[in-house]
Amino acid sequence: AGLEAGLREIADAAGLGLILYLKDEGNFGPDKDAGLDVVARLVDAGVCVGIKYAVIRPDPAQDPYLDGLLRRVDRRIVISGIGERPAVAHLRHFRLPGFTTGSGCLAPGLSHGLFKACAVSNWAAAETLRSRFIPLEDKRDAWGPARVLHAAIDVAGVAATGPIPPFVSALGDSQRAELAPLARVLLATELESRPSGETRIGA
Repeated sequence: AGLEAGLREIADAAGLGLILYLKDEGNFGPDKDAGLDVVARLVDAGVCVGIKYAVIRPDPAQDPYLDGLLRRVDRRIVISGIGERPAVAHLRHFRLPGFTTGSGCLAPGLSHGLFKACAVSNWAAAETLRSRFIPLEDKRDAWGPARVLHAAIDVAGVAATGPIPPFVSALGDSQRAELAPLARVLLATELESRPSGETRIGA
């Protein structure tokens, strides 16, 4: 009740609808069904205008909690929110309209290509594109999504990202050395996929 009331107050004070970040089944309390009912009320009231769904599953195609969410709200406002790893499963099996990306900072064309392949139900092509991201996504999952992406942009030569922001620790030298070839391979794959004349990148 407190979280629901607080979100309503924030939306009212801002004069804007909110995008909810669902990262855990317990975000709205230990009773999962009651929590999803809260989400539905927030959507119905216009407090919530979008949902970034980021509950991690061993098999993202098997997700009773997401099923329960989609029974309560319009799937058009729910976005797969964990990068490319579960994107194909979420768009194929749950018919979500899109996904968020972090690794798309290195390979925007490949990420967009994955989305387009899903949009026309070319699942084989989508899975092939998805596989390009998994080595970097594995490091993001192991070491922290933001800090890995910050370092990956740097070691791949896209941009000098500088000191990492407060509250996040930078990768160590050995981690950066392990990350560098993965980031460079993804960037190289991105550049190879672009039309001739569109390959320039970096500072």
